[in-house]
Amino acid sequence: MGDISRRAHNIAQVRELARRRLPRAIWEFIERGTEDDLLVNRNVEALQNVQLLPRTLRDVSARSTGIELFGRQQPLPLVIAPTGVSDLLWHRGERAIASAAASAGIPFTQTTSSTTSFADIAECATAGHWMQMYLWERRDLSWRVVENAAANGAEVLVLTVDTPMWPLREFNKRAGMGNPVRINRTLVSDFLKRPSWFASVIARYYMQGGLPQFANYPPEVGGKLTGTVSRVANSASVCWQDVDELRKRWSGKLVIKGVLSAEDARIALDHGVDGIAVSNHGGRNFDSSPPAIDVLASVVDAVGDRATVLFDSGVRRGADVVKALAIGAKAVLIGRATLYGCAAGGEAGARHAIDLLANEIDVAMAMVGVNRLDELDRSYLLPGTIRT
Repeated sequence: MGDISRRAHNIAQVRELARRRLPRAIWEFIERGTEDDLLVNRNVEALQNVQLLPRTLRDVSARSTGIELFGRQQPLPLVIAPTGVSDLLWHRGERAIASAAASAGIPFTQTTSSTTSFADIAECATAGHWMQMYLWERRDLSWRVVENAAANGAEVLVLTVDTPMWPLREFNKRAGMGNPVRINRTLVSDFLKRPSWFASVIARYYMQGGLPQFANYPPEVGGKLTGTVSRVANSASVCWQDVDELRKRWSGKLVIKGVLSAEDARIALDHGVDGIAVSNHGGRNFDSSPPAIDVLASVVDAVGDRATVLFDSGVRRGADVVKALAIGAKAVLIGRATLYGCAAGGEAGARHAIDLLANEIDVAMAMVGVNRLDELDRSYLLPGTIRT
């Protein structure tokens, strides 16, 4: 791939390098949304429509992009969001992204469906190891995963609450890229059209014993990436009592991810959560949901200082991060950016994606006239360009 830093000067260019390298089925899995594929673009457009209001003639020579998040100082207001299939983008792609996050000093969120063990990610994610959970119908199996994550040093538990059933991703069904992966003629054809990717990822895995497995599933759930898994995404029965049970079982910080309603945010406060991630799953779950940035202000106002508000969905530029922080988010989760980077260049590519956003955040700070991110508030936003 050559030096990705010379070939890609923004996330859009990293994205294009990833698209060229990946088979269509895997590219669509990380890039597309659900149903009519509307919300992914609406997320991006809504963020673009928010306008920052620069203040001039201020000394901005002492800028710092650092924040404190859940008691840990970090140099950037970013967290790597939970994202699947990283190990199919690059050989040991999960480790690559976790290591890139650690080198940049930011936390990495491991998914329930991770194909890397908690212990292995813990060795890589030295700047913060977060764990994302779905809850299964058999809660006892879910609690077992929670206990395993805690035993391996995970610091923050992220409960994804926006997936009561499997979303309508018809293109994934066509391609066989569900959970689990279903090998079909379309998938095989897509894979063979990318021989360089196939040789460096799939063939390499087989030379080392086979495809990655779901590394942290209990045996009763099943571990194969292909074949049959006995769970179907989040259990439809998950409710606030489960949050209470998690709160009892988890001594670390607890975040619920996928909140779009201010009323849900207020309810969450009564159930002891430490953080609320305003997110529509990157546009991947329900096309009729609003862009996440359009509801961020209402959630921030509902929560006040009683919990940490995080933002996720649609971020493609560092200025998007600054916009979310000005509205009131404490930090921003990024997912596709580092997936693109990993697909284009492994750990170096993922780190380059982080570095691009870091530089854009720094430039945006200078342009709006602040030295510290905690100086940002809604006075730095053009009135009328955000929803409250």
